[in-house]
Amino acid sequence: MADTQAARRYAQAAFSIASESDSLTMWREQLADMGQVLTESDVAPLFADGRKAASERIALLERVLDVDPLVLNLAKLLITKGRTAEASAIARTFGEMVDAQAGVAHAVVTTAVELSAEQLAKVESKLSEVLGMTIDARAETDPDILGGLVVRVGDRLIDGSVRTRLESLRKELVDAG
Repeated sequence: MADTQAARRYAQAAFSIASESDSLTMWREQLADMGQVLTESDVAPLFADGRKAASERIALLERVLDVDPLVLNLAKLLITKGRTAEASAIARTFGEMVDAQAGVAHAVVTTAVELSAEQLAKVESKLSEVLGMTIDARAETDPDILGGLVVRVGDRLIDGSVRTRLESLRKELVDAG
């Protein structure tokens, strides 16, 4: 399992290097490639196998991962330190840092029924207006919320679901009695 604090530290270091060289886009793409190779590819278990010499695993990495030398150095470091499981989390955290710098936040919009692309765009627009930042939303469905919507933007939760309203009303009725 990935260590989120370690992933954040590696992502911050990569972000600093990428910012200095004005290569955030390249780093974002190549860290995603690194994360895929080290954690999701068919050869990923070989990179995490501490029974094999690090030099063998690094030689394999150099054959399968075609990225900038600095990104490759990070991948080699993850192999050497036994932290290949963090590779995808590093890429994801790095992407979040790039988005935050650009004023973009990611949201998950949960509704009881599937939203059309037009409806999701309207929700994104309203959220952008209310929160004062560009919102990139992803839609999910959960019939248990009955209606309305639940929005999560980072650690912020906006619950406008019918289920929550009904539970609140129920609590008020019980407390009034």
